[in-house]
Amino acid sequence: MKKSEKAIALKSAFKVNFKRSKKWENELNKCIRCGYCYELCPLYKTFNWESDTPRAKLLLIYGMIAGEIKPTREIAEKIFQCFYCENCSDNCSAGVPVTDIFTDARADLIDAGFDVEGTTTRVNEELCSTCGMCISVCKSEALTFIEDEIGIKKVAVDKAKCKGCGLCIATCPSNVLSQREGFEVSPTELEAQVTSFLKTNKDAKIVAFCCNWSVFPGLQLSESPTLISTSYGVIVTMCSGRVTPELVLHAFKEGAWGVMVSGCPPEECDHDGNYKSRRRMLMLKNLLKQLNIEPERVKLAWFSRGESIKLKQAIDEFDKEISKLGPIKFPSVINYW
Repeated sequence: MKKSEKAIALKSAFKVNFKRSKKWENELNKCIRCGYCYELCPLYKTFNWESDTPRAKLLLIYGMIAGEIKPTREIAEKIFQCFYCENCSDNCSAGVPVTDIFTDARADLIDAGFDVEGTTTRVNEELCSTCGMCISVCKSEALTFIEDEIGIKKVAVDKAKCKGCGLCIATCPSNVLSQREGFEVSPTELEAQVTSFLKTNKDAKIVAFCCNWSVFPGLQLSESPTLISTSYGVIVTMCSGRVTPELVLHAFKEGAWGVMVSGCPPEECDHDGNYKSRRRMLMLKNLLKQLNIEPERVKLAWFSRGESIKLKQAIDEFDKEISKLGPIKFPSVINYW
């Protein structure tokens, strides 16, 4: 077969294998490569590689459906690395539905046999009790019950639908759900960030967990107020629902005087993580009372996009309240946790 014939055959095969992605060809042609999509992309902010930007992923998808790029495991990994915060789609000057395109490309790659993780949830099937709590909190319907070949029920993850919010991970009572580390979102990585901040800043009093979906994008814009202080640190989570009581207690154990959890207003959260976070923090406050620790040391607040000034004011006010309380008086109890 001549080289030109091989190219035509390869292109034809890709058209069949990427049938879902093909419908977005006109939308992909609208992309003007301006780069607005990655200005607030959490993955680009973490790694600073062009290949991690939404723009680059759209180019890779376009190349695959056009038959100009051969799909590889490395490319599939990039396509599956997305937290679906939709900052890219919101900032796209051409109106390209970026994350919708990613979802269909994921499904095509799965059909093509690419079994990769990216930022999706994984299940330890050997330890899973199949209680179904993870399924009940997943608004993306990425988690379902299935039966294996011998009829045993287990939890399956639809990697095309999974948005990587991590709410299921924070909800799992058996601690059998996880995400691959390296994206600064796992419980272990969040704890490490808390420890690093408190050890580096000896005058630190407050740890503020800030939702990536709501107010955090505004904090990265030039007109936003400066959130640099020796008394408090902002740690970004993919959803306020990822902040567990264990994570808050870890902050106390490491020396924090107070912890603020900020998330989307109840009517604005795409994952209902704010409801889960509110319930957890109320339970934690009751526990703190039993430990003779002031429940006021935990503060829960809601902020919409564009309300970075309001967030700054809330943290400053919380700082004043915590300063009156002073450090926690029962470190031995917290160390138990």
